[in-house]
Amino acid sequence: MKLIDISRSIVDAPKYPTAPETVITQVDKIAEGKDSNFSLVSTNTHAGTHADAYCHFVQDDKTIDSMPLELYYGKCRVLSFPEHAILSQKDFEGKLDGVKRVAIHGGNYTYLDVTAAEYLVSCGICCLLTDGWSPAPLDNEKEIHRTLLLGRVAIVENVELGHVEDGDYELIAFPVNYGSFDGAPVRAVLVDNR
Repeated sequence: MKLIDISRSIVDAPKYPTAPETVITQVDKIAEGKDSNFSLVSTNTHAGTHADAYCHFVQDDKTIDSMPLELYYGKCRVLSFPEHAILSQKDFEGKLDGVKRVAIHGGNYTYLDVTAAEYLVSCGICCLLTDGWSPAPLDNEKEIHRTLLLGRVAIVENVELGHVEDGDYELIAFPVNYGSFDGAPVRAVLVDNR
């Protein structure tokens, strides 16, 4: 068994263009005579590797603390696609048999179109991971997110897949219980039992 960390930090991950910068301030330092090291973090709920709650684009839907945890655990297929591509239904046809979770490795800037999002929902995908900051291009964030989230597909964004071969793994990617918010950080891991 091999554990493969596919998480990115809140500092080093690609940042959504309109998101604020993450700022970490070390308040106490042992090196300066304090009893402990203690830091403050100012960030947003969608920094680094993170999960979107259904309510991120759907009014009055589940917040991150009420997302079903089983969505983020189980067999997951990693699929590679060309960089800077817009994926359609045809790109996924014949590639999703026997899997409910899929991770898109597209070099950080590969996105879905509406047909792809609808197809993932129709195939019963329950969790979509992407190495991009979003599964959708900037000009169609709302429709694609809503298609997935209303279709009960959990979304995990900003994973690191550059060191992962295509194939089937076990996914463990539970979001932090931030309470009644629209998203939260995730420590995403793939388990390779091959």
